[in-house]
Amino acid sequence: MSNLLEKIDETIRTRGLLRRGQKILIAVSGGVDSMVLLRVLQALSKKNKWQITVAHLNHQLRGRNSDADERLVARVAKKLGVAMVAGRADVKKLAQTSRLSLEMAARKARHEFLAQTAARLKISHIVLAHHADDQVELFFCDCCAAAAAKVWRV
Repeated sequence: MSNLLEKIDETIRTRGLLRRGQKILIAVSGGVDSMVLLRVLQALSKKNKWQITVAHLNHQLRGRNSDADERLVARVAKKLGVAMVAGRADVKKLAQTSRLSLEMAARKARHEFLAQTAARLKISHIVLAHHADDQVELFFCDCCAAAAAKVWRV
């Protein structure tokens, strides 16, 4: 195992972020940050006996590019031998009907999708990746509290 993976594994253990053998839902957009997170946790999953499921929500905002992201995530999940759940949301319509910005509508759709997926699969931990340029998302909303999801941001 590489030094980086060993450090990440040690941090997860010492901070009590994830328990051995538990189910984990990883939100994967197809962007670099979430793809790296998926690969790191998958690399550590055998040692820790984690049961990983990938969750991808296609926001349908970028046409073919959104569809390409969904296909990429599906290919990588399959290659890594990880289960995947994909969903689609008409974020433009949600923004209009809810009188929200596109960003807030996308966030609302994503949170609901992740919470519902976690609840349906009886997964207590949802793992998200954010890079330094991301605006921090407030994830403890009503929909997530209902799913009793613990969130870990990398």
